[in-house]
Amino acid sequence: MNIVAVFCVLGVLSTSINYVQSDRATRWCTVNQMEEEKCLKFKEILAEVKADISIDVDDKKDIPDMFECVRGVDVFACMEMIEQDLADLMTLDAGQGYFGGRYHNMMPIVAENYNSDVVEVPKYYSVAVFKKTRPVSISTLRNRKICFPGIGTSAGWLYPISILLDENIIPVTECNAVVKSVTSFFGQLCLPGALSSFYNPFGNNPTSVCHLCNGVGEERCSTSDPTGGYDGAFRCVAEGRGDLTFLRHDTVAQMTATGVANSPDDYGLLCPNGQTKAIDDYATCNWGKISSHVVMTSAIRTGPVVQGYKDFILKAAEWYGPNGIYNDKFKLFSSDSIRRNLMFSDSTMSLQDVGEKNYYDWVGANFTNILSNLNRCPLAMARWCVISLPEKEKCESMMMAFKAKDLRPELDCLLGGNTTNCMDMIQKGDADLMNLDAGDIYLAGRKYDLVPIAAEDYGDMSKSFKVVAVARKTDSYLTLFNMKGKRACHTGIGRGDGWVIPLNIYIETEQFLPTDCSIFENLGQLFVRSCIPGALDKEYNPNQMPINLCEGCGAQGYSKCMRNSVEQYYGASGAFRCLVERGGDVAFVRHLTIRDNTDGRNHAQWSRNRRSDDYELMCKDGRRISIDRYKECHLGSVPANAIVTASHKSDQQREIYWNLINFGQQFFSSDIDGDFHLFDSGMAYTDLLFTDAAVRFMKIYPDQQNYKGWLGPDFVAQIENLQKYTCVSADSPRIKTSFVVTILTISLFKIFV
Repeated sequence: MNIVAVFCVLGVLSTSINYVQSDRATRWCTVNQMEEEKCLKFKEILAEVKADISIDVDDKKDIPDMFECVRGVDVFACMEMIEQDLADLMTLDAGQGYFGGRYHNMMPIVAENYNSDVVEVPKYYSVAVFKKTRPVSISTLRNRKICFPGIGTSAGWLYPISILLDENIIPVTECNAVVKSVTSFFGQLCLPGALSSFYNPFGNNPTSVCHLCNGVGEERCSTSDPTGGYDGAFRCVAEGRGDLTFLRHDTVAQMTATGVANSPDDYGLLCPNGQTKAIDDYATCNWGKISSHVVMTSAIRTGPVVQGYKDFILKAAEWYGPNGIYNDKFKLFSSDSIRRNLMFSDSTMSLQDVGEKNYYDWVGANFTNILSNLNRCPLAMARWCVISLPEKEKCESMMMAFKAKDLRPELDCLLGGNTTNCMDMIQKGDADLMNLDAGDIYLAGRKYDLVPIAAEDYGDMSKSFKVVAVARKTDSYLTLFNMKGKRACHTGIGRGDGWVIPLNIYIETEQFLPTDCSIFENLGQLFVRSCIPGALDKEYNPNQMPINLCEGCGAQGYSKCMRNSVEQYYGASGAFRCLVERGGDVAFVRHLTIRDNTDGRNHAQWSRNRRSDDYELMCKDGRRISIDRYKECHLGSVPANAIVTASHKSDQQREIYWNLINFGQQFFSSDIDGDFHLFDSGMAYTDLLFTDAAVRFMKIYPDQQNYKGWLGPDFVAQIENLQKYTCVSADSPRIKTSFVVTILTISLFKIFV
């Protein structure tokens, strides 16, 4: 290679490293009009520098050819814009930087330094400031007016609120809703950003979070509100609107120096231990020592581009900082307007490269404890009981998904082995929650004293569904009155959809006339074979006869006829699959089941190419009609599946469980977005933990939080009507399935299936 070629290669490398990108602007995101004005002035200065021939070319090589100022509605909007490549740079408080790093894939590149000496991580203190004419103490904090700089800021929110929660000065009124706990404790607030979608997912944060804010339009109560920021929060107290604010330790001196307030001596500090001190005693009276603000960009930027940003920002600080050679032309760390801390903190002395630190490194190891305290919950754990290994796998996925969203209490998944074992565990306090069919809710309430707290909704808010009898259209001769010698597919013994309603119909239509304890024999005689998962379990059928009640089931070996999803014909979709695969001539399912598993809605192999118009409903009057006319052709209504807990749980505990479920569904109820879906069981199974046809959970209010109130007298009567024929009632002594045998069975299933 000749010398010219060598210099050409070096030139190309130098260009990429120094980020002279003529085809792309460097875009700074601003959050209010005054910051935008400062940014635009900065843009003019940079353009003059690029055009100034008196400045050496090498000296200005780090200045981008194009610099633009883009406007975001607030801090959170700017984070989204950087994530979406609509902006490149912004300065963030360390707490907000954590938010940007975790949820918007951002990284810190340059840090503010408030001293002349370079240190590894520059720091400042969080302080609580009050006006001496309106003294405040820890004991008088309740119902006081508080001016916050902004939600998510370290000094102005995270550190002080974390301590107040940890010391139980602010009681936790609702898990996963720290804003509501804070507003329940304090009086009127200005908490900028508290109505943003992340901090207000249900849109029900109280309006008192904005009462002291004085912004207008879309700026009101956003992080761009004039009362927002450390300067705005200080003004709120200085003007007498608020009693207390949480600031950086240098804010009061900065604001009084600019004439916003008369003297620092007019203000005092409130310490976490309850003492009050002079405004300059922040080293011994503070709420935490916090890493400095950082300039952040997208973490997906390439190394050379990031280095270019760093070189540019550091060069700008060198030129326009307090001791910069061009400080007379533009002051990078000064805000000559009513708002302070525009683009950078006004107290910044210099900027420094953060090196290879990510946002977690920058905020420090103690930050995790701060967030943990902020997410305090009176209950540490919610233990979900599952009845099969596939359910346990889904439960563990749910546990990790909830954990990723910092939802409290934390979930744990316990393998009970079968439904009644789980009921027993919840009653004894060894587990907390499980989801049950209506038939099981009767047993859970009557025998185990469990109560429903949240119900599945299937799209119509009725908290119920219809049970239908479905047959193949080609079997046109078949009606509900000629079942003799046919084959039946049931969802499972004891269930509302596949047992309680159909058996009462058999009796009503006189398909057989049962006598005491004869119903299993009657079923065996009526159908040549059936699949009724769990029909040979001793707990439901002590004699375990006749065996043809399970001969129609699809699983093999230990899994055959199990009362959980390892039996592929278990549940409503399983019973329909039994019909589809010609394991039976009639299936008793839910009114949604046929549509959910035909016409391409279910991608499992067994349901592919299945058409809904190949099936019809059989009515109690002998007719056969279209599956969509279930309202006039059904066997009965059944209350929706519901999540149950023990009756000895307090009202607060039940509310905490509901809030966990409710927050969880806000993130994971969709079957389209995300890696985890509450109401999807994958290709191999159906109805794991929850019914796949559900779309959300609905709260069950206290007056219905008992099995009779939830199920209603008609459904309870149908269950109790069957008990004299099965000779197994909820009051019978339990024939307990050995947990060891249950786990052995599940383990063998895992090995051989």
